[in-house]
Amino acid sequence: MALKRARDRTSFIWWMWLSASMLFLPIPLLFWQSGSLRAWLILLGSAVFEALYYTTMAKAYQTGELSTVYPLARGTAPLFIVGWSPLFFEERLTWGGVGGVALIVVGLSVINLGRLGEWRAWRRNPGAAAARWALLAGLCISCYTTMDKAGVRLLAPSLYTWLTMTLTVAWLTPGTLRAVGWQGLLTEWRAARLSIVLAGFTAMAAYMLTLYVLRLGAPASYVGAMREISAVLGALTGIVLLKEQGTRWRIGGSALIAGGVGTIALLG
Repeated sequence: MALKRARDRTSFIWWMWLSASMLFLPIPLLFWQSGSLRAWLILLGSAVFEALYYTTMAKAYQTGELSTVYPLARGTAPLFIVGWSPLFFEERLTWGGVGGVALIVVGLSVINLGRLGEWRAWRRNPGAAAARWALLAGLCISCYTTMDKAGVRLLAPSLYTWLTMTLTVAWLTPGTLRAVGWQGLLTEWRAARLSIVLAGFTAMAAYMLTLYVLRLGAPASYVGAMREISAVLGALTGIVLLKEQGTRWRIGGSALIAGGVGTIALLG
């Protein structure tokens, strides 16, 4: 929500993760571990896909609404993860788990398309570009989630999270400076410093929680799907707080996503 309301989203993302890195600086100072070469390669790769995710999301928000862009990006990621996880981790899903993931994907499709007729009109309307960027963002999510599953086996989740997101800031810096310059960054900081700090803290904390769950041994397929309950909150936030158009389709899609999460929890 903070990103959608930002004056300049490119600047906001850079400040958000820089502030998060500063807020959680005690973690590397107190709990440093010497990682292996493999751990560092995974960290670097995950950070690249994190940076690409935020870049593609910012592009999507330029022409799309929060309540459609966010669900589409977050909801397609589980489909990709279901493909990666058996390949890299030999995870086996139950039929209940597969059903839960399917409900989430269908729910996200319903939220995004709104009306059945929009399937045909999707490529012709102005939101098509936003949808393509959102799909690329979903692919990036699946890539860094899969890499994170391997990474937290080699480093503590809190340290891994801090290192990954600090590296993400480094990857984002050249493009951010080319796009907005130092003056643009300073302008955004003056305009939204409170939102930036709050977004940085919550984003880092949420990411750490997800990686702790992966470290405990939960299948990446389920974790990647169940965290998409945030898409329901994203749709409701867009409708209630940002006054975006709300329809029965979006509400119904949100219910399907919640049902999918519950199915995974009970039958996965």
